[in-house]
Amino acid sequence: MRNLECCIDRLFENGTVGNLIVKAGRGDRVFCDIKKSVDRQDLTDKTLFDMASVTKLMVTTPLALMALDKGVLRLEDSVSRFFPTEKPITVRHLLTHTMGIGHKNLIADGNTYDNIGEKILEIPEDVEIGTDVRYSCPGFILLGKILEQVYGMGLDDCFAKLVAAPLGLTDTTFLPVNKDGAVNANLDEGLRGVVNDYNCRFLGGVAGNAGLFSNLADVTKYVRFMLDRGRPLVSEEIFMDAAQNKTAGMREARGLGFLYVDERYRATGGLFDAGAIGHCGHTGQSVFVDFRTGLYAIILSDATVSTVRKYGREKYVEVVDMREALHAAIRADLVELGEI
Repeated sequence: MRNLECCIDRLFENGTVGNLIVKAGRGDRVFCDIKKSVDRQDLTDKTLFDMASVTKLMVTTPLALMALDKGVLRLEDSVSRFFPTEKPITVRHLLTHTMGIGHKNLIADGNTYDNIGEKILEIPEDVEIGTDVRYSCPGFILLGKILEQVYGMGLDDCFAKLVAAPLGLTDTTFLPVNKDGAVNANLDEGLRGVVNDYNCRFLGGVAGNAGLFSNLADVTKYVRFMLDRGRPLVSEEIFMDAAQNKTAGMREARGLGFLYVDERYRATGGLFDAGAIGHCGHTGQSVFVDFRTGLYAIILSDATVSTVRKYGREKYVEVVDMREALHAAIRADLVELGEI
């Protein structure tokens, strides 16, 4: 994988990233599994990373799809079934990021995890509900609160019992105990193993938008679950319907909980054709799969905090550029190998 190795070398030379794992494969065949670190000698399949918004992919989305599959939740269910509101927001709006409310800082006096659902519903819309995509962490925090009502237990317990246990995700968790084994997504060494996302951290470290910590071994198992079209947790019918573009004509393509790759999406660097699905995380993570080819790619990194060290502030566009460059390099290598 000459192109990928050169790309990774450049990223480290530029200070874009300090800890990086890149894995790509098709089915049981692994094309690359590269681990590189400037400050750790023990970067392994078990090293934990702050998954940031990949939490949406691995926690909130499968729990929602399982509830839909069992009929205990419906896409057209109004949020008012769970929280007092006159807003015509549905579960579909939450899963597709079309609730009208985009990114918001939820840190405020009086806001708690117990009341955050009601507080989110008090936020004025940025756009009319259902008319366009506005990527919404508040929407997935609200969805997580709804799922807690549906399942009758906390979101972390829902994930541990209903997703992690049956899929064999032995190390994936909220609020990790073994913080020393985690790559730090924060500048402060005392915050190693603490979620980087400020809304999730403020809410206690467990939320529907962020907070999950995972490693390459478990993410690879989750990729298999995706490539198996939801089995054994969700029927193929429900899963594959969720994997379709539900926001045609809007500013971004979104499935039900999934980021849907279309011709406008650049971060996958041409490696995946339109129709692939996945998600990214603000801390520098990325997980994508293509059902038709069986191709997958996983990126685990500390790129966002590395840009803070480099510039004195976040420069997230460099993280997006990193993802695009890595995916494009993998594609170039697979072309040379005759794999695509």
